[in-house]
Amino acid sequence: MYVRRRDIRPLGRKDLEDSVKEQPRKVQGERSVHPRRRIAIGAAAFIGLLAVLYLFLRFVPCRTLTAFCTRQNSTRFYDRNGVLLRLMPLDEGLRREWYDLSDIPQALQQAFINAEDRNFYHHIGVDVASIVRALVQNKQAGRIVSGASTITMQLSRMVWPRTEAVSLKLKVAEMFRALFLEIRLTKKQILELYLNSVPFGFQIEGVGSAAHAFFSRDMQSLSLEQMETLAQIPRRPNDRAPEITFSYPALAPHFVNHVIATYRARGERIPDSLTLALDSALTQYAEKLIQKKLEEYSGARIHNGAAFVLDNLTGETLVWAGNASFEDETHSGQIDGVTVKNQPGSSMKPFLYALALETKFAPSSVLPDIPQDFGGKGVYVPLNFNNRYNGPVRFRVSLASSLNVTAVYVLYKVGLETYMNRLFDLGFDSLKGTEESTGLSIALGSSEVTLEEMVRAFSVFANDGMLVTPRYVKVAPDGQPVQKNRRRVYNADTARILCDILSDESARTLGFGHAAVFDTPYPALFKTGTSNQFQNIIALGSTSRYTVGVWMGNFGGETVVGQTGSSIPAHVVRNLLDNLTRESGAKDFKVPEHYEKKKVCSLSGLAPSPSCPSVSEEYVKKGVALEQCNWHYSENGRVKIHYPSLYQHWAQSKNFLGKSGADGSPLMISYPRNNALYVYDPSLPAGVQAVNVKAVGGSASVARLFVDDEPAGTAEHLFAWNVPLHPGRHTLTVVCGNEQAQISYTVE
Repeated sequence: MYVRRRDIRPLGRKDLEDSVKEQPRKVQGERSVHPRRRIAIGAAAFIGLLAVLYLFLRFVPCRTLTAFCTRQNSTRFYDRNGVLLRLMPLDEGLRREWYDLSDIPQALQQAFINAEDRNFYHHIGVDVASIVRALVQNKQAGRIVSGASTITMQLSRMVWPRTEAVSLKLKVAEMFRALFLEIRLTKKQILELYLNSVPFGFQIEGVGSAAHAFFSRDMQSLSLEQMETLAQIPRRPNDRAPEITFSYPALAPHFVNHVIATYRARGERIPDSLTLALDSALTQYAEKLIQKKLEEYSGARIHNGAAFVLDNLTGETLVWAGNASFEDETHSGQIDGVTVKNQPGSSMKPFLYALALETKFAPSSVLPDIPQDFGGKGVYVPLNFNNRYNGPVRFRVSLASSLNVTAVYVLYKVGLETYMNRLFDLGFDSLKGTEESTGLSIALGSSEVTLEEMVRAFSVFANDGMLVTPRYVKVAPDGQPVQKNRRRVYNADTARILCDILSDESARTLGFGHAAVFDTPYPALFKTGTSNQFQNIIALGSTSRYTVGVWMGNFGGETVVGQTGSSIPAHVVRNLLDNLTRESGAKDFKVPEHYEKKKVCSLSGLAPSPSCPSVSEEYVKKGVALEQCNWHYSENGRVKIHYPSLYQHWAQSKNFLGKSGADGSPLMISYPRNNALYVYDPSLPAGVQAVNVKAVGGSASVARLFVDDEPAGTAEHLFAWNVPLHPGRHTLTVVCGNEQAQISYTVE
């Protein structure tokens, strides 16, 4: 550039001073900040603010989101073999199943992404490009033809449902909520939550429930075309949804209802999917067996029945049939017979006899099946079911033949309180609170318990004395006992002896004859029971692996007409055991470790003498020597019997060869019992009401009776007197030789 010379002049002092004045003064110690550094500091502060905001949004508690993520879903109940039993509806019939994303087919996931949000994996909750495209398309069409909601935004509307009209403010709020969800959840979590919550109309939410409802199949078996159809339904359900044809299953309804009630009673959340221990096919088989028997005995006025099967090793519930038909409204089919309390009758006796072996009796003991009464304030006079008395009966025969009198005798000796405590140990919670009202009749099963309690308790014998807790959910590997699920109630040897007795066909003969239903080709034990008025009939059966119980009767309490009944449910028990052992078989019951079988006299239970006509085998504790039988003796080449004095009165009423009299046993009044209570009826003629006093034992052949110290008569050999009843407290005294026996009784 050309510069004229005259424009150039040298700088003078004034120019320099003016130049210095124009420069800003620098404060001492001050440093200048570069503009780029200022930008960096600002950017760092902004990023820090964003980080704090992110962390706040990431971890701040959000009750609404938490409540949404922890909602109760429709529980899928499966049986042990994967058969769907029920899909539990939610409030007002809504069905919403939960599936992990890994269980939702990849093709179905992609179908929804293609239909709703192609850029799902590439945005942060809001798709700006889709918003711009939607605005242009809607403006060109003059109406809304395209939306811009992402899957995350749709999910935000499920978490925070709209409660006001759509507006720009609401849209912006939904965008921020979508950003919030993207911060709180991973993409997989968002997609999983969306696919399990997306509404399809018709009270259906989630792709799993939609697959069931619209196509009657699981998601995994959907075709690609069906997956595409599902992805289109949420936009316009009424226009695009196929007709609903799916029939929701309702298998094992009593059991599923019980499981649901159990979870709710414990205050526990029911899982989204529950694989139960139940075998639905076997349960249906049990229902058919019960229904067949009900039809066969329809004239006997028997309308209801229930079955329960327990795996002895694992405690798993394999069969739970609450009735033959849940739909039988005429006979209250929806009532669950497994949990209803009924009188079990003689099926309770094994628990008493097992306790007796551990307290007062031995397997070789002989029990008196003779007329006798028991009790104090309330006199209890038991009778056998056939109104006959069998005299001395071995422990084994008494239990297997289910004799009543001997059972009450055993309870009287063992003690009611001791027995009740053992029943509580066995899990009979139904009996709690009944201690004051329970009497000796509980030996015959007069108190009410449930079938589930009965089966669980009966399994203790095959389980070596261990009580297992029933498991409703399949958790244990097949064939493996769950040790923490078991506790000891009886000694192992006690349980093994009971198994031997209850599987002994010959021991049942006295009470039942030869019952073909109990003649199994595999080791099995059985016990039956009937309530006093035949409203309830029950049968229990057990192998080494399984225990089965069947109850039949009427929920309305009507008496079963003309049937003692025990064989009716016994046939159902036998069929179920046959089915259970067909493939797995049944092992032999274990032999007691501390006992050995020895020959005993079939009548006295003592070591047989040369005169004993019949010999049996019985368990005797190792190292214990039995006394030789002194009941049998030979006279003129014939075997005769000398019964102990306890059987004097019974023996005199029998046609037998032998004698019964003084044998050196202590004198005792066998009837009435001490402190007995009688009720006086003044409407009857004087002298009609009397108590039959009986005494046994004594060293002499003559005995004298005193009532309130006044002589009341003499008896020889057979000590028996009739004493008229008079109100008040009275004392009976029997004198025989140098011995004396005394009891008191009251007449009100």
